Amino acid sequence: MLHVTIPNMPETLTYSVLASLGLDLVIALVLAARGDWLGVILVLSIAGIGYWFICRQLVAVVGAGGVAAASGIMLFFCALTEFAAGNPYHGLLLLIGALVLGFVFVLLQQGAAPMELRVGGMVVVGAPGRAAQLRMLQELRDAGILTEDEFAAKQALLGL
Repeated sequence: MLHVTIPNMPETLTYSVLASLGLDLVIALVLAARGDWLGVILVLSIAGIGYWFICRQLVAVVGAGGVAAASGIMLFFCALTEFAAGNPYHGLLLLIGALVLGFVFVLLQQGAAPMELRVGGMVVVGAPGRAAQLRMLQELRDAGILTEDEFAAKQALLGL
């Protein structure tokens, strides 16, 4: 009988991310051959962010602050590339975007909750309610990411 092994979730995630990183490197080489240095920096920074958030740990819980910081750093390096390439207007727009993301990062580090943002009547960004936080903690516990003691500590910290 044929024995088929199906990879578990962390293995599947690892294979997918490694394939993505390999593809990013190929795309960066093609862009470098064409002389598109902004594209090279964008693709390599996306690969770096993927490595930073996913490959260093099999399970990564990424907060909004981390995403804002990584995106701001990426935009800053893109702005430097545009300034060096002689495109000051593009560089200025990218630099403004990096500054806005830096401001968002500082707000999130100070514990500021995002305001609710609705698009077409649907809530896109909103502060999670207690029920959503409890459900998220239960899912993390059920997945084996949180132990029972950590679950109880987080529950007490949130006042649930």
